[in-house]
Amino acid sequence: MGIISSEGKGILYCLLHAVALTAQSNIAKVFTYSSHTSYINFVRYLFLIFTVPLIEFDKASSCNTTDLILYITLGVLGIVPSCTAVFSFTLMGVGDSIAIEFGGNIILVGVIGHLILDEKITIAYFFLLLVDCLGIILVVKPSFIFGTSEEGIKSKEIGAIVAISGSFAVSLFQVYIRKLEHRNNLHCFLFMAVQSLVGMALTGAWTTLESAWEIPNTWLNICIVGGYGIVNILQYIFEVKALANAEVKNVALALTLSVVLSYVLQITIFGEEVDWVSIGGAVVIILCVVLSVIWDYVLEKVDKVTTIRKM
Repeated sequence: MGIISSEGKGILYCLLHAVALTAQSNIAKVFTYSSHTSYINFVRYLFLIFTVPLIEFDKASSCNTTDLILYITLGVLGIVPSCTAVFSFTLMGVGDSIAIEFGGNIILVGVIGHLILDEKITIAYFFLLLVDCLGIILVVKPSFIFGTSEEGIKSKEIGAIVAISGSFAVSLFQVYIRKLEHRNNLHCFLFMAVQSLVGMALTGAWTTLESAWEIPNTWLNICIVGGYGIVNILQYIFEVKALANAEVKNVALALTLSVVLSYVLQITIFGEEVDWVSIGGAVVIILCVVLSVIWDYVLEKVDKVTTIRKM
């Protein structure tokens, strides 16, 4: 028996995933000041190629055609959210896009996870997901609710469709990773290698079409590229490990902590003013994640007691 239970590992990896995603998204924000989105995404997949020597070849030999199709499908699905995020940012603003993508993800992943993976979701837990959505809305304060304005907005209707599409793609991405785990064929470094190969092919073509290729020519750019690549590798590892040890709806809920962490960084590093509505939303998100952990712990104990009584 391990020192940490599967549920404990799931919680730990969920938290590490949220931290890594926050770091990745904020480094990417700095990266966009000097580079095209297509090139940034290519760098993201380029660094994953360094995980090829770590591929679990002995375990991967058990994969069949269905597993291979799932791996390649996930390679394509992994790129979609990056594209939709950029387009939705320009069409409807960052706050609106984040509210729709994160809020939509935790609802969609609960429903899709129930349909495809047969994961249980009670009315009470679904209500918890809705409250978490409220927390996200309070933190990012989308203009379609708070009436704020953002520069560069072209079409909120199209932007909303794009953001929802991205949310749907993220949900499928998480659900099918969990599906591989159910099939006992989720292998972390094999997954990352396939992501790298498929991602580099597609984003490489995208970068070429935009003529956005570049070589880092200053130490600052080299550090940004290297830091982004390393953090991205960690983010993938933590995401796969989280989905291998926890139900997909719990991973998606815990991931909303990145909204809170990003807001903290906006205040401490980027100099944004403290907003008490956003602070309240952050507290709501944290409480929802804590309640989710307690919920799973209680259910685990109840299941064990029920199993013992049946013996």
